[in-house]
Amino acid sequence: MGVQDRALYRVYGPAAGLSAQGGGSMPVVDRRVLYAGLLVVAGVGLVRAFRGPRIEAGKTRLLLIGDSFADGLGPPLQALATDGNIPFSRLSRSGTRIDQWAGSQKLAERLTSFQPNLVLVSLGTNDEYMTGADVATRQAPYLEQLLSRLQGAGAEVVWIGPPLLPRATNGVVPLIKRTVPKSHYFASDRLSIPRGPDGLHPTLKGYVGWSGAIWKWLS
Repeated sequence: MGVQDRALYRVYGPAAGLSAQGGGSMPVVDRRVLYAGLLVVAGVGLVRAFRGPRIEAGKTRLLLIGDSFADGLGPPLQALATDGNIPFSRLSRSGTRIDQWAGSQKLAERLTSFQPNLVLVSLGTNDEYMTGADVATRQAPYLEQLLSRLQGAGAEVVWIGPPLLPRATNGVVPLIKRTVPKSHYFASDRLSIPRGPDGLHPTLKGYVGWSGAIWKWLS
C-alpha cells in the first residue's frame, strides 16, 4: 500500500470511503472511491510540464497558504507530507484574497520561521467575487507582489487553481493563468470535484481526491 493511501486513511478513515480489510492493521484503499468524481474533463490529462516542481524527501520544505480551499486541502496534504518525510506548514484563512496576502505580516513571519522552498498557493476564488470595476486590473499588482515576495524568500511557487467557479466573471483566474508559468499552475478546473451543499466547496471526499491529485502531480 502506498504512502498516499496510508496518509489519507489516517486522517479521514471511513468518512473518505476508505476501509481496513483482511483482518490486519494495514488499511486497504479502494481507489475508485478515493478518486470518485475526479475525472479529467474531456479526456485531457493533468500532465506535468517538463522542469516543473517536484516534492523530494530530504529536500522539500512545503508551505501551503490560502483561503478556505487551503483549509480543506491542509489536513490530507499534511498527512501525505508526514508519511513522505516532507516538512509541512499551513497558513490559511477563509475568505481571503490575493491583495490581503501580498502584504501579510503573518506570511512574512512564517516564511522566516519555516523557510519553505516550495509554496502552494490556493487563492483567487474570493477575488472572483469582488465588487467594483476592473477587479483583475486592480489585483494584478498584488499578484506580482505576492509572487515576488515568495520567490524572494527562496521558494518555488505552485499555484493551486480553484475548481470551476459558478458565476465568476471578474477575470482574476485567467489573470493568474497568464502570470504563473504553466509548469507551476495546477489546473483544478479540469477536475470534476464533488461539491458540498453550497455548490462551491468540495465535500470531504472531494478534498481527499483533490489533494491526492495534487500530490501525484508534484511527485
